[in-house]
Amino acid sequence: MTTMLRPAAAGYARYPTARTAEAAPACRVNPVARGALYLYILSIPFEMPHRSFPVEIPTITGTLFLATTLFSPGVCFRRIPAAAVWFLLHLWILLALAIVFRVEEVGLVLQQLSLFLQVVLFLITIHNMLADPRVLRGVLLTVVVSTAARAAVQVTGIAATRYAEWGGGERVTAFGQNANLSAMILSVGLVAVLALRAPRDPRLPRLGLFTWPSAAVLGTALIQTGSRGGLLCALVGLVTFWFAPDQRLGRRIRNALAGLLAVGALAWGAFQDTAMRNRLTNANQSNLAGREIIYPGVMEMIQERPVFGWGPIANQFELSRRLILDTAKFPSRDVHNLFLELLSTSGVIGTIPFLVGIALCLRGGWRARRGPVGLLPLAMLLTVLTGTLSGTWIISKILWLVLPLALAAGAHWSGAVQPAMREVR
Repeated sequence: MTTMLRPAAAGYARYPTARTAEAAPACRVNPVARGALYLYILSIPFEMPHRSFPVEIPTITGTLFLATTLFSPGVCFRRIPAAAVWFLLHLWILLALAIVFRVEEVGLVLQQLSLFLQVVLFLITIHNMLADPRVLRGVLLTVVVSTAARAAVQVTGIAATRYAEWGGGERVTAFGQNANLSAMILSVGLVAVLALRAPRDPRLPRLGLFTWPSAAVLGTALIQTGSRGGLLCALVGLVTFWFAPDQRLGRRIRNALAGLLAVGALAWGAFQDTAMRNRLTNANQSNLAGREIIYPGVMEMIQERPVFGWGPIANQFELSRRLILDTAKFPSRDVHNLFLELLSTSGVIGTIPFLVGIALCLRGGWRARRGPVGLLPLAMLLTVLTGTLSGTWIISKILWLVLPLALAAGAHWSGAVQPAMREVR
């Protein structure tokens, strides 16, 4: 008998691998919860930093989604994957460090911890819901639709926000969003679009003729952001597909050519855009938009407190104090790297649980490579993790969407595609 809130090892299905695809449809998610999940995913690319209300739109829709999971508690909270246990341990360590170090910024700490708890709940519920093939199909399709729509409103100028780049040219986003975060989200959409042009399983959405127009819009919007990290995100995600385990020579050649075409188009477009070209040139001259100063400062902090770190939020205030004089204008400074953020916040003791959770999700994506979803979940996760090399994004909604997707792919969709489902492409 299945029990609620039962821990389970991430990456392992309840059923034998060969029967995973057959067992998945037995999970039926309430349609209200499914709709709320799709609404939440639709809102992720449409954050509005300059808003009149204090809470971000994805946080609001995410809270609504968690409330609707009560319509299907036996499904949404059927199991707690091992990765979630490790992330919750990291959360507990952060809380303990905030108390022990008597962190003064209580309001900011509580806000960060509450948001972290929310995204871990996302991981648990989405992981369980993705056992339903209708949810898997809907999630992938919603990612494509939401990111393509977000790219379209930027490219067409409907909601474009332009920033002059000091090295020449201008960076373009939408709704005043952070250009690097926007680029990372658009990269996830681009990877999903190209992966779904001809899926091997009929339960997955197939974009067909919409593939290349959608990819063109997403690629154009990505280049417009001028984000070097975002460009690298897309390249890493696309290159991942070159390692697909499919043994058929014809499919390998087609995938390689499609990947080369997409990578070549991105590279060509990047050097046609003035802002992107200048920023790539500046990177060769060790100009990393301030990160070349931030990283050494963070490393000094980590060396001073390697085991326990400086505590949540307190690390950002300490970093600002070390880097600049006008702390009234810049009271805190973001670390701009997920790994350095973990070490400077909670030291080795808090970093290890978080990295174990990430590793379990990566393993899930790897195990799913021979299943119906192929390398798509792993490619999406590697895309976002690449973005965290130049930005923290530790509680960004896109990260906590691709984490359960990769984890669930290994748990529910790692079985080989049945011969009857294979299609000759």
